[in-house]
Amino acid sequence: MNILLLSQFFSETRGGGEYVFKLLANSLVKNNHKVWIITNKIMEETYDHKENLNIIFVKPTLSYDSGKLPSFSDNLRYFINAIRVGLKIINKHNIDIIHSNNFSPAIVGSILSSLTSKPHVTSIWDIFSLCVEDYWQRWTSQLGASGIHSFLGPRFEKLILKLPHNAIHTISESTRDDLVRFGATKPIHVISPSIMETRRLMITARPYQFIYVGRLVFYKNLEVIIKAIDIVRKEFPEVKLIIIGVGPHKKLLDELIKNLNLESNIQFTGYVDAEEKVRLLAESNALLFPSLCEGFGLVILEAFSLKRPVLVSNIRPMSDIVTHEENGYVLDPHDEKEWAEHLLKITKNPLEAYMMGKNGNKLLAKSYNQESMYQKIISMYNEVLKKHHPS
Repeated sequence: MNILLLSQFFSETRGGGEYVFKLLANSLVKNNHKVWIITNKIMEETYDHKENLNIIFVKPTLSYDSGKLPSFSDNLRYFINAIRVGLKIINKHNIDIIHSNNFSPAIVGSILSSLTSKPHVTSIWDIFSLCVEDYWQRWTSQLGASGIHSFLGPRFEKLILKLPHNAIHTISESTRDDLVRFGATKPIHVISPSIMETRRLMITARPYQFIYVGRLVFYKNLEVIIKAIDIVRKEFPEVKLIIIGVGPHKKLLDELIKNLNLESNIQFTGYVDAEEKVRLLAESNALLFPSLCEGFGLVILEAFSLKRPVLVSNIRPMSDIVTHEENGYVLDPHDEKEWAEHLLKITKNPLEAYMMGKNGNKLLAKSYNQESMYQKIISMYNEVLKKHHPS
């Protein structure tokens, strides 16, 4: 099968959707499919070129140092250049199916599909308009952007669902439910993601260390775990929280940490490469993931791969992945006392934490493996192709 993928980032460290697309491309070429990916190049990012994988870079080249998303101008340039290049690839290489990531790539995929009559699958991980109250206003506020962005955001999400596509690919039942609520009418394929294989590390967890991995944005809700650390340090002054990630919310987090005098207990690493992320996860007692909304939360699977338990908010889909007291804890996202109680529980009961990590590792192998993901993706493609070209 010849497959055209569209994604502005082609990276395992720049976002969940982009991570899934890179894993998807690797799985497809491993199974002898031919893949073309149209993407923006990221400064200082390295790219592995493989047989049957054709990475086509279009302008602009992006910087991701601050964690900001592409600007309107960046999106427009990707849109124009990706359509031009995409038409050439489709016509020259007899592409069977187009598969786009959300937002600008989805628009490109829809236009290419309309111009070439090739079937189009679009991936949607989240419906941000249903995420938290006033999501778009709060999002533009943290970026210091104009109010026009908060006006356009929800309308743009509605537009994506109305553009030409044959099916929607998503990664959790909760997002499927949101898509239906938001007006999706095309077939929705829920395909649980997997993760890339991580290097086995023989590292013993540090007794008082916990970790967060993700973007520093308001809906990640880091305030609750920072306040929990403040409570825990009264009993264990050595407690430490490692925060991996970048984003526009860091300034407010810095202010909170300073006001609580937690500078010696909380460390921001900024962006780290995949190897360093794995090392820091492996040496931590547990992953803390207090987000208020997610399409999935792939870092949960990364923690499970290292046999570490995960503490998550009592919000789907995180609460669908983590089972309370089996492979982690499912907690009130607004109650720092509850979070502190369970941080203390893990600190005082390392054997229980170890068993929960083992259970998470078993769940990963059983329900979130790469072969299962690949087979379901191919089944989706075949179903779309059959309906598009009925015999």
